[in-house]
Amino acid sequence: MVLFEWLIGDDHDEQPLHQVLLIVLLLQYHNSIRDRHMLHRSAILQPQRSPWRKLFESGDESSFLHMTGLTRRAFVSLLGYLFDLEKIARHRKRGRPRSLSPDGYLGLLLFYLGSKMNYSHICLIFGITPSVCSRAINMMLKRTVQLLRDHPLAKVEFPGEAKMRDFASMVQRREPMVDDIIGFMDGVSFPVQCTDERLAQNAMYCGYDCDTMVNNVFAYGPDGKVFFAAVNFPGSWADGSLTARFLPYMKRKLGEYKICVDQGFPRSGDAHGIFVGPIAKRQAQRLHRDVRNYLLKISNIHTSLRQASEWGMRGLQGTFPRCKSRLPSDSALRRLVIEAIILVHNFRTDYVGYSQIKTVFDREYVRCENLHGYDRIAQYYFRPGDYDSDVDEIMDGGRSDDNSDN
Repeated sequence: MVLFEWLIGDDHDEQPLHQVLLIVLLLQYHNSIRDRHMLHRSAILQPQRSPWRKLFESGDESSFLHMTGLTRRAFVSLLGYLFDLEKIARHRKRGRPRSLSPDGYLGLLLFYLGSKMNYSHICLIFGITPSVCSRAINMMLKRTVQLLRDHPLAKVEFPGEAKMRDFASMVQRREPMVDDIIGFMDGVSFPVQCTDERLAQNAMYCGYDCDTMVNNVFAYGPDGKVFFAAVNFPGSWADGSLTARFLPYMKRKLGEYKICVDQGFPRSGDAHGIFVGPIAKRQAQRLHRDVRNYLLKISNIHTSLRQASEWGMRGLQGTFPRCKSRLPSDSALRRLVIEAIILVHNFRTDYVGYSQIKTVFDREYVRCENLHGYDRIAQYYFRPGDYDSDVDEIMDGGRSDDNSDN
């Protein structure tokens, strides 16, 4: 009001200028007003008549597995672990009724992790408003991570001595020439939302992807489950830089066993004897000819085993597409999303059993593959004689001259 009175002051000579200023201020205020559109309660079905309720109560097994990633038996088991259903049933009549039942909360989490949908589309499926959806998802992320960290089927736990011996036996059944590899490790980058903090944004920017990313490293066992995870690191860190953070821990835990990795991870220096993997093509010609064929054969075995980490990454991202959409810029919330995906993945792999790694390292699969001799990774193997170098010809010439003199 004071500003308005000043703009229409008594000085008639300055009134045109004041009027122009008033018009500019009004235009600026008008342009700052956004036309916000949101989903209202009147446009949504009640939760009791929502598509989720239809799927949960009368959907067939195949449809339920396709939409949630879990069988009904696995869903009920996980539901009973996350919620005290008896306590909820006793206090159901007290207070204001909740929009979702316990099965709705778990279904909401699985739909959120298992899709790229935004809150508005998820609300149409569950019959809730966006504000309720946001609060419910955040609550379920915290509850799931807190409880599943200690679940025997879902927790991320480095194997003990007996378990590592079993893993090494499973790998050796498939590749008899190696007897000390227990897992397969690889890195993966997830896109994240931009942040206003300049230093954080600069650290998250990845020049290779030309995007804001977060880097993670996962180690899979022959059973298909993640037994080691380094998550939520800046996108500007490569796999080699990230390895320096957990290499002492891995070295202390592994003992005499090894993990198969790709060429992005260090395999010399402190990492020698801990990480093994395929030989680079440029290194193949530098090998001494007396040991070249043997080392290239071992490299082919590592190439075949390293493929297991690709299957693990594909299973993780294929079942939970949320990690391929832009994760939250909030570091704490982003970590909850990634951890929830890993824990539910482990639970699903152990309980439901759909895992390419688990299938390939199964005893029956190995037997059938050995009978038929089929190997889909063979196209990436080194072939004998393809990497003979000029040094071999020089050595052969020197030996032939020596023999002629004798």
